[in-house]
Amino acid sequence: QNWDEMKAMILDCEYELKNQDVWHRVLNREDLKVDKPLALMSVEGMCGIKENEEEAVEWMYEHGIRLASLCWNDENALATGVKGNPERGLTEKGKNLIRKMNEMHMIIDVSHTNEKTFWDIMECSKGLVIATHSNAHALCNHPRNLKDDQIKAIAAQNGLIGMNSCAYFVDSDLSKVTAKRLADHAAHIRDLVGVEYIACGFDFMDYWGDGDYTISDMPNAAFAQNFIEGLRKNSFSEEDIEKIAYKNAIDRFYEYLK
Repeated sequence: QNWDEMKAMILDCEYELKNQDVWHRVLNREDLKVDKPLALMSVEGMCGIKENEEEAVEWMYEHGIRLASLCWNDENALATGVKGNPERGLTEKGKNLIRKMNEMHMIIDVSHTNEKTFWDIMECSKGLVIATHSNAHALCNHPRNLKDDQIKAIAAQNGLIGMNSCAYFVDSDLSKVTAKRLADHAAHIRDLVGVEYIACGFDFMDYWGDGDYTISDMPNAAFAQNFIEGLRKNSFSEEDIEKIAYKNAIDRFYEYLK
């Protein structure tokens, strides 16, 4: 992907949000108080940015992007994803970008980074860092999941971890992948650092059609209440469930966005 392609996708999304009346577009903290479904524009993997990184992320902010990850699973000019060289982390361009994102109060997502990039970001960033869609590595040995020390590092910086419904990140035995098993990941994080750092980041991939990406009893958003029931079975209180379902994310974004 190049920068022109990346800009075109952002402009298309911006146009769609501007020309509808169902979703309220979130550009600042006050928008989070609006009593409508909220839409916050984000970018997964800024692989189109190859130069002039600070100007590029300023342009993104001007067009509504408030949350972004530096890479997908691959390597790019900014950072290294989980399938990249394990010895390679943030580049100097990536560090410049992190500082610029901090300056603008743009939220940084670490879900697709390799461990080296993750720790480089945690060291470099002074702003809000979240993992939008990652589970607990202790329960499912997948490189996209977070190890316990990573979970603790995110919590130490008052970040968030969104529970991911992609079947491969829930259990290595796909026959055991259920909404309750996903809730087990939330329980592990609660027991490790507390409920305040857990959110929903389901990453439904039902649009792929047939396949084993989805949880058997939670194939799309219409079945999300099965995850809520899974939380109840893991002894989460109703107050805890409300935090995970939306309050943690709303509160954290309200504290951080301009």
